[in-house]
Amino acid sequence: MPENLTGTSTELSGAYDGDFLRKYNELATKLQGMCKSIRVTLDHHIFREELELWPLFGRYFSVEEQDKLVGRIIGTTCAEVLQSMLPWVTSALTQDEQNKMMDTWKQATKNTMFNDWLNECWKKPSESSLQNEMSGTGISLKDNDFQDSLDQCDQMFKPGWKDIFRMNQNELESEIRKVYRDSTLDPRRKAYLVQNLLTSRWIAAQQKLPQAASNETSNGEDILGCSPSFRDPEKQIFGCEHYKRNCKLHAACCCKLFTCRFCHDKVSDHSMDRKATLEMMCMGCLKIQPVGPLCITPSCSRILMANYYCNICKFFDDERNVYHCPFCNLCRVGKGLGIDYFHCMTCNCCLGTKLVNHKCLEKGLETNCPICCDFLFTSSATSRPLPCGHYMHSACFQAYTCSHYTCPICSKSLGDMAVYFGMLDALLAAEELPEEYRDRCQDILCNDCDQKGTARFHWLYHKCGYCASYNTRVIKTVIPTSYCSTTHQ
Repeated sequence: MPENLTGTSTELSGAYDGDFLRKYNELATKLQGMCKSIRVTLDHHIFREELELWPLFGRYFSVEEQDKLVGRIIGTTCAEVLQSMLPWVTSALTQDEQNKMMDTWKQATKNTMFNDWLNECWKKPSESSLQNEMSGTGISLKDNDFQDSLDQCDQMFKPGWKDIFRMNQNELESEIRKVYRDSTLDPRRKAYLVQNLLTSRWIAAQQKLPQAASNETSNGEDILGCSPSFRDPEKQIFGCEHYKRNCKLHAACCCKLFTCRFCHDKVSDHSMDRKATLEMMCMGCLKIQPVGPLCITPSCSRILMANYYCNICKFFDDERNVYHCPFCNLCRVGKGLGIDYFHCMTCNCCLGTKLVNHKCLEKGLETNCPICCDFLFTSSATSRPLPCGHYMHSACFQAYTCSHYTCPICSKSLGDMAVYFGMLDALLAAEELPEEYRDRCQDILCNDCDQKGTARFHWLYHKCGYCASYNTRVIKTVIPTSYCSTTHQ
């Protein structure tokens, strides 16, 4: 009896496996057919777009409109997507098509830091940016012969570093005179050699500084600040008053350890370039190591330095949603481009998705806040666009509007002032001026509509006859009533 049961169960198991395999094959075949169908449909769609829509795009949109559309599309694309998309997109294009695409992108992002992000992301400058740098220094790619001649003559005319350290000022001047007297040298070559002789001792001294610093700080215990800092000392949470993180940054400028750039700037007479940071110290094991998202010391078991790490900005954050904007080339607080923020290519700033229809001002964020004078583009505080196109910190806006209603830069109204202006209408209607002022009026300029006009005399309030705004200023002294404009209300 048990043998029969065993045989039956084996048959059932085999039948079940066979049925399962058959259904699996059917589903796999069906899925494969769907994928093929999607690919054919997508290929046909893209082909029709290139054949039918792309010519219309160039025919019916101006270059400015095309740049705006391209900017709007890529302005909602995050850095990670662009970084993964660019290689396979360019690999499917010819070299000419690649150049055209990148030229279109660079034209659309000309006000931004997109080219800097490309260079840092790919670790090498593109050919076009290299050409721009060469042309900016007066050297073109056609000057290869000149460059070769410089390289060949370097050993003949450039003293060694040891010789330079031994030279006094008179000896350096003597070398310079020798160069000037040499009639066989090209004028550009002479200028090159003289410049190098004049700056050679300084360059040599600067090259010796990193070596001395590295020797002094080869042992991590000798570096200033080689101790953990805490955001919450009671709970032993690493960090500082600004950020929660498990590491300190080794400042390249002064070879000291700080938890963040704000801690550095607070006690230093210079600012820290966090992008130049090459090393960090794990506050768990106190070991100096290359900057990165993890501690590489075995004793720390590859602990995370923070939940978020940016390899470009060398930025760590363990508490907030942070993303790297490829057009600002900075880390910003938020969920990301295309989610809760987009990048305006004209203003060159990241704005909330609710502000798509804002008034653009070219590079509007690359200025100081008119209230606190902090540089807005790199400020960690939230900025707010004004109706006129200018910007200020949101906190500064809240404090400023408690006593003002005009932009501190252009004097335009900061919002809909209809209710307030209606109150002024009622106030002036009930107010009676002294008889000697009733028949007088003043020339005014409206800050809101930029129109000139006249208004009845008053010590404080003058209404614009064009837009009914009281945001005006007197531009001329009191004049007789006969000159008053009929446009005044």
